[in-house]
Amino acid sequence: MIHEWLGWCPNVQPLHTASTVLATPPVAVHPLEPDGGAGGTGRIGRGIKLAAGSIKVLIRNKQLLWFSFLAGLVMLFMFGAEFSLHVFGTYPHPPIEYSIWLALNFTVHMISVFCIYFLFAGLILSVSPGLSGQPVTLREGLSNAKNHIRSLLGWSVVMALLGTALYVIQNHYFGDFNLTFIQIIDQFPFNFILLPEIYNIGPIGGSYHILSAVTFTFFATIINVIFFILTLFVVPVVVMENKRLPGAVAESISLMKKAWGEIITCFLIFGLILFVISLASFIFRITYGVVSPDNLLFWYPGEGWIAGAALYMLVWCILTVIGSTAVGVAALNLYTYAKTGRMPGMPEGEPVVQAPE
Repeated sequence: MIHEWLGWCPNVQPLHTASTVLATPPVAVHPLEPDGGAGGTGRIGRGIKLAAGSIKVLIRNKQLLWFSFLAGLVMLFMFGAEFSLHVFGTYPHPPIEYSIWLALNFTVHMISVFCIYFLFAGLILSVSPGLSGQPVTLREGLSNAKNHIRSLLGWSVVMALLGTALYVIQNHYFGDFNLTFIQIIDQFPFNFILLPEIYNIGPIGGSYHILSAVTFTFFATIINVIFFILTLFVVPVVVMENKRLPGAVAESISLMKKAWGEIITCFLIFGLILFVISLASFIFRITYGVVSPDNLLFWYPGEGWIAGAALYMLVWCILTVIGSTAVGVAALNLYTYAKTGRMPGMPEGEPVVQAPE
């Protein structure tokens, strides 16, 4: 088929020219194919550009922050549901059987994952026309995402099953990881917020339930992020190419092989930004050591510390969900690049980056 792409027909008689005409080496023309490859050198540079481009799209289209707001509600639902399971499934209430406990955790996880993937599908369908200069409407994107609700629900069930299985394996065989994970979470100023409930019964009933719900929410979020990266293009393929799940998974694997360097670089950048923002939590421990050097084993019982910690956690959560919107846009940019070999926003006259043989 290459002779058709280059406009050459073997049945046409050759055109004889004068011998004085100098022959020039042929130039290979790489057309924009539906499955154009990505790759070659400069993967790190392209990954940086793709991450920066997604942030620029978010800055130009403030209404995409509705995605951040809705994603934040999903995370709040996961935390609230898990917190309720701990409150009403333990003393002084009758304990919940382990099988029922797992079923309820799976249900919470599946609902949360489905909502996130549905929002992601709506984000893709609203941003993809905007890349060509058309207005971006998240409401229209979510409305169009309803056409793929069956595939999104099926994929959410698969991801929730895998997540629940990892949760069970981790609890049974790597229980010490929970302690390590709690120690990592404890670096955030949660204890300042939980102080009133540590020494009082109150309506919440102590800090155990909150810390357990926070631990589950963080653990589930990390698992979902890992699965999201490993299956990055499944949802874009489903909504952009209208493929069924088996075909979408196979296509996602194929596309990720073409842009693996850009994917790693892009997500490392977002991870680094989140890490830098999280480092600010150490200000509370350092300042506390200065204010109360003789009482380091206990948190300073001042309302200012509680308000400051709550404000920091609120800002941290807001920045995180806003970052999730930029990650969603970056996933679409990566899909576009892996599918066409063309960087988003590249003029049509620019050559397409071809995958190495």
